[in-house]
Amino acid sequence: MRLNSKIILTIFPFILLQIIVLLIPTLLIFEEFFGKQIKDHINDSIVQVQSTLDSQLTAMEADSDIFSQSIVLNRYLKTEDESIRANVMHQVLLKEFSSFMHAHPEYIEISLIMPDGYEEVSLVNNRITNMTDEEQDTIYFKNIVASQSNFDINAFINPDTVKWTLIAARKILQKNAIEQTHSTEEVIKGYLIIKTDFDFIEQLLNNNSLIEHGFAIIHDASGTPVIMNLQDELIFKDQLTVIKESEDIKKFETSTWLLNGETYIIGQKKLIQNLFFSIGWPESELYQVLKRVSYISIINALIVAIFSMLILFWILNKLLIKPIIQLSVSSKNMGGGDTHWSFKSKANDELSDLANTIQSMGLGLIQQKQRVHEIAYIDSLTKLPNRRQFMDNLNSQYPSTKTELPDIALLFIDLDGFKEVNDSYGHDTGDLLLIAVSNRLNNVLRASKRINPTTAQPDPSQDHIARLGGDEFTILLKGIKERNTVEHISERIIHAFSRPFIITERELLIGTSIGIALATESGESAIDLLKNADTAMYEAKTMGKNTYRFFSKTAALKSLKAIEMKEELRRAINNNELKLAYQPQICAKTEKMTGCEALVRWYQPDKGWIPPDVFIPIAEESGLIISLGRWVLLEACHQVMQWQKMGYEVVPVWVNVSNVQLEREDMHQVIMNCLQETGLSTELLAMEVTESSIMQGVDSIAQLEKIQSEGIKIALDDFGTGYSSLSALRGLPIDELKIDKSFISDLSHGEDGEAIVSAIIAMAHQLHLQVVAEGVETADELDFLKQNSVDIIQGFYFSKPLLANDFIENLQKREVA
Repeated sequence: MRLNSKIILTIFPFILLQIIVLLIPTLLIFEEFFGKQIKDHINDSIVQVQSTLDSQLTAMEADSDIFSQSIVLNRYLKTEDESIRANVMHQVLLKEFSSFMHAHPEYIEISLIMPDGYEEVSLVNNRITNMTDEEQDTIYFKNIVASQSNFDINAFINPDTVKWTLIAARKILQKNAIEQTHSTEEVIKGYLIIKTDFDFIEQLLNNNSLIEHGFAIIHDASGTPVIMNLQDELIFKDQLTVIKESEDIKKFETSTWLLNGETYIIGQKKLIQNLFFSIGWPESELYQVLKRVSYISIINALIVAIFSMLILFWILNKLLIKPIIQLSVSSKNMGGGDTHWSFKSKANDELSDLANTIQSMGLGLIQQKQRVHEIAYIDSLTKLPNRRQFMDNLNSQYPSTKTELPDIALLFIDLDGFKEVNDSYGHDTGDLLLIAVSNRLNNVLRASKRINPTTAQPDPSQDHIARLGGDEFTILLKGIKERNTVEHISERIIHAFSRPFIITERELLIGTSIGIALATESGESAIDLLKNADTAMYEAKTMGKNTYRFFSKTAALKSLKAIEMKEELRRAINNNELKLAYQPQICAKTEKMTGCEALVRWYQPDKGWIPPDVFIPIAEESGLIISLGRWVLLEACHQVMQWQKMGYEVVPVWVNVSNVQLEREDMHQVIMNCLQETGLSTELLAMEVTESSIMQGVDSIAQLEKIQSEGIKIALDDFGTGYSSLSALRGLPIDELKIDKSFISDLSHGEDGEAIVSAIIAMAHQLHLQVVAEGVETADELDFLKQNSVDIIQGFYFSKPLLANDFIENLQKREVA
């Protein structure tokens, strides 16, 4: 008998027996599994309804608390004169209710009921008619009057709609407006009522997949349905039962009902005091599923048995017969000098060992040579040519005679924002981003980075992409005589980088700054061409990044001046040549001084005053901001301590902290060391941070929370110039919000500027933040800010930043808050 026949007769009975043995337990497991799935789905549906209702109850309680604290509402209740309330304040309160309902469209009515049960102010949804103002006999009014709690929420039939409605009622307590003392007790001045229907629950039931064949009912304690989603022909009779009042409200029950001759799996749960939820699914559906599964399983088992036999036969044939033939052919080819090894086998047997031994002898030397080449010439991360290969290729473009310059252009590429990605998400993410960048560059240029392994030289007919190191890449373009071609390629690269990179399920958006140098214009040697392209790239950085620049002598000179200024700033910090100016902060109500902001100033005898917006960016980019920030902090603390020792009544000094300092230093420890060295108390020191600082990650927020815990206040500076919103500030460790001076300047340009500033002030106060207006220069600006309840004023209207001696005079003249 042939080997093929023996294999078939051996494997077929074995496979069939295994399938039969496994099929019966599988069907039993399916039955248990599907039954559990249905009960879990019923449980999930109950939990979902309960959770949705709890969320609505929590929201209504919170909204009721917020509405009850309305200044308009409390002022209305404090007004004893009914004619004033009716003729003057009624429409104002209605407008306040309208704003509440506009913000919460799910509410169908917001009303104010007086202690005698008269509904004095009411705003209802357009689709609802308020049937009566006399609410003293309604269940929900009696309920809140009798309640020991100040707030009560429950489901009742709304007398206006004759539908079940969630009604939240809150007692509004006030002290006597004339006799307000510590011992005066609060009395009930009215009841704030908020109503909403059950549409949110009804939508949830309609979207439940169980209801397609089952039912769901929300009913009261007497079994009367409130919301139903069920088949019309289903009759409950006496089966609709409820959970007893004594049971735990968090507990749910499962049982079975017999309805119309059909058995249903039932889940029940008490939702709130007088509402219950019942959901059911027919058991017959479960048995139909199991029947289909059984039929499909038997058919599949037979198909699997046949195909398994064929596949195993094919595998054995592949593992035994074909490998012997391939090994014979590969051995003959290698014996003839062919380095290609055609034999492939993953089997760990004697045949594979023999094949591996023969293969290793032939391929060992080739693999070793390729390995040496990759180490010497290929970047291990991106698989692009490395600096060494790039320089070899660049040098090869210049003829030894130097009679004429080659027609080449060099693009020096540096990634914008790569450091932030590395610092925020780690080096692993940064490495994946560099790989994606190299792939995108290759796609843009369609350049080949393959190199002949025997010569270790690049293909001279192709443009050459390389990674020099870090986030720096170069592109060597050949046959370039004019700038137009290079500009087109640079624009394509920048456009390609406008699309985000998807790295580990994150969208990362980075830019690229490109410096360009043409050999015919500014590259007498390979070294000069690389240096000039690097200089042009630096100019692209200074011009706002994500752009390209050609090398020019003007740019080179500008770069040199920036380097010189950095060294001069370093010397100025080390030699204590900087000064601090202090700008007063004035209370808007009393016009007393509440604080001052410390601002660094730099004067050079040969150049005059250097603007901060010139040297601060250089300090941040170079890292000098670390030492500069420490100096400013220490100098400001020394100065305030000196004024205090001189007998002046001092105010807190606000010091700016850069995001670079928060990123690289333990600012809490730096601040505490400074306070310990100078002896200044924490109440006299405060910090100002920018939006980019507080939004850059949880580490910075944790640092600021630690600083704030010491009693040091924190202000968010230049608000509105970044990307944060007032809603994003909730819960952040800040005490003050400083409106940027650009918004203050816009106050004179029309109502839009006034609307923005007033909105910022109002919402900041809702977040319990003090508001500081920067850059106030005119009386009109001051009047508007006062009318809109700004807390603190800072600007030239009161004083420009003053050096220490001049600021002492200001302290003497102005009263301190």
